[in-house]
Amino acid sequence: MADESSQKSTIQKSVNQESVSQESVIQESPTEIAKPIIAQCRREIAAGWTQIEAARTDLKRTRVLHERWSELMKAAAAVAAAASPSEELSHDRPRSEGFVMVPALKRRRSRRRSAS
Repeated sequence: MADESSQKSTIQKSVNQESVSQESVIQESPTEIAKPIIAQCRREIAAGWTQIEAARTDLKRTRVLHERWSELMKAAAAVAAAASPSEELSHDRPRSEGFVMVPALKRRRSRRRSAS
């Protein structure tokens, strides 16, 4: 019996504490409720601006690389246009441009027929 009454009293205390905490939330003004939400929004906006700045620096860096690569491609096209026909057929030419020719592997055919 003593256990039941102590359990009831602890349950009542916890219910009372919950109602007090709910009343304190209700008593808070809307501006007090909004302050942490606004602070979180400001943090997220600041993080967003940081990401935008990082993207801008990446774009600046890649723009320089793109311009450099475009110049290299134009120079390679000019060299290719000026090359004689005998040089165009050379097997060393693809290797000098960064490509390596790999012979195709011959496939072995299976003598068994698949059941269709």
